[in-house]
Amino acid sequence: MKLKRKTLSVKLKRSEKGRGQNFLVIVAIIYSLIFARLFFMQIIKVEKYKKMSNKNSVKIKRINGYRGKIYDSNGKLLVNNEAGYRLVYLNERKYDEKKLNEMSKLLGYDKKTIKKRIEYGEIYSYTRENVIFDDISKEKAHRIIEKNSDFPYLEVQIYSKRKYLNESLGSHILGYVRSVSPSEYEKMKDRGYKKNDIIGKQGIEKEYESYLRGENGYNYIEVNAHNRFVKTLEEKKPKMGDDIYLTVDFDLQQKITEYMNMKKMKGAFVAIEPKTGKIITMVSNPEYPLNTMISRMTTKEWNDIMFNEDRPLENRAITGRYPPGSIFKVLSALAFLEEGLNPNEIFFDPGYYQIGKWKWRSWKRQGHGYTDLAKSLIESVNYYYYRAADKYGRKKMLEVADAFGIGKKTGIDIPGEKPGLLPSNEWKKRRLKESWYTGDSINLSIGQGYLLVTPLQMTKAYSILANKGYTYTPHLVEKIVTEKGEIKEIKEIKGEREEVKYNNRYMEEIKEALVQAVEAKNGTAKRLRTNGVRVAAKTGSAQNSKYKEPHSWVSGYFPADKPEIVFTAFIEGGGSGGKDAAKVAKVFIDAYLEKKKDEKNSEKK
Repeated sequence: MKLKRKTLSVKLKRSEKGRGQNFLVIVAIIYSLIFARLFFMQIIKVEKYKKMSNKNSVKIKRINGYRGKIYDSNGKLLVNNEAGYRLVYLNERKYDEKKLNEMSKLLGYDKKTIKKRIEYGEIYSYTRENVIFDDISKEKAHRIIEKNSDFPYLEVQIYSKRKYLNESLGSHILGYVRSVSPSEYEKMKDRGYKKNDIIGKQGIEKEYESYLRGENGYNYIEVNAHNRFVKTLEEKKPKMGDDIYLTVDFDLQQKITEYMNMKKMKGAFVAIEPKTGKIITMVSNPEYPLNTMISRMTTKEWNDIMFNEDRPLENRAITGRYPPGSIFKVLSALAFLEEGLNPNEIFFDPGYYQIGKWKWRSWKRQGHGYTDLAKSLIESVNYYYYRAADKYGRKKMLEVADAFGIGKKTGIDIPGEKPGLLPSNEWKKRRLKESWYTGDSINLSIGQGYLLVTPLQMTKAYSILANKGYTYTPHLVEKIVTEKGEIKEIKEIKGEREEVKYNNRYMEEIKEALVQAVEAKNGTAKRLRTNGVRVAAKTGSAQNSKYKEPHSWVSGYFPADKPEIVFTAFIEGGGSGGKDAAKVAKVFIDAYLEKKKDEKNSEKK
């Protein structure tokens, strides 16, 4: 019995010793794992977790660069920047009923609207701030700022907002800015643009975006556990964009716009310096409200602009395509002279021209009687051109029109220009599956048929006529000036010279006829008579299906012997060219000469 108890005692002691050793091994393993994890987190991954820690206390706030200003040719400020206000929610997309009630009372919006803004607002990638209202009024912004301590989850941010000083004047020239669209962002992100950036959408704002756009700055700020500002750690100041000086005189721009508004005219007026290509005036009426376009619009405001039957967004000067009517006759006349037409030869106009059973009538039912080239332009005798077109055909007319820029873009330095349409036999076969007929040539000779032009196109064509064989690319920008006052050398703002080689003697004969169209008793452009200045001009009226009256045109230049200005006026449904279009042109001529006189008097003083 004693022997057995001893053996059992030995076995028990050995078992207890084994369990103790196992326990120590387990403890060692656990401590090893803890140490390894600490080593991994504190040594190997230290930079990663340091950055994560910094993100909780340091935020990057972008400061948008200021866009450059825009001035007119007189140095008058047209476009500036002002303080805009946006409301930011600091809790990303988290909210509760209490916050919704508080914000509803503060902001004056129902809870449903605020909830939707929080759920779908734009969240900044760096700061995680949720922009729930991106354009609030100054009054509302200051009211929120005054009560900011009661609403620690809200913040009013001030940013640079575009300001158009004349609301709508020159809207088609200036254009406007708005937030970059998703498709635009994809194209522009490689150039440093962000999803919430403001960019030029039309006009000068779009064409010269790369110059007007400022350079963004950044603030590295420290915030506390409640996401409130503590201090600025580092700052990079934003840079101002370049300033743009236009060739356009906005005093003259305003004169024409006010007159067209007063008479409720829809149309366009363009005036160019033929020796430089500088656009002095370019009106498209009606215009649209620029400051409304850059703000958050109501559905009604958007619809009033987008679906307005007067088409205020259309720049009629460069995108409106219309048959030119009789102002095209100067090009037909030049073509026929080049083909051998004797300008002194006389033809009798009985009131119509007939080929077989087809008749083309003169605008004067009884006809104009005996007519030479000069009279054909002075009184706008259709018969003269019908006959010449039948004899000489389309070839030279199309050649001259093409050389004078018809059917082509002028190259103006704003986007959206359309080329018009210079029809041809090839075009007609391709488009209408028909050959060119003699009747098509007859219609072309008086600026009708398939021919379509823009007002700017016709102004450029008359510039070639005024200069007797050359012109410059029309442009709207005079110079670009940096923040330091340095003028940038930009090729785009210098109109390139274009040569057109036709007989100068023929252009001189046409000029004298256009002067008589203004000065003669029977001239269709006599409304443009101006004391002390010889004006050369041609009126036109073009049939259309949208108005009871034809479109009204007049193109010309002055002084006739040393042209300073070439102009075109176009009025939709304005009747004969000697009526509404000539009235608009006369307003410009008088205003231009009066301003020039005042400038000379000022120089003498």
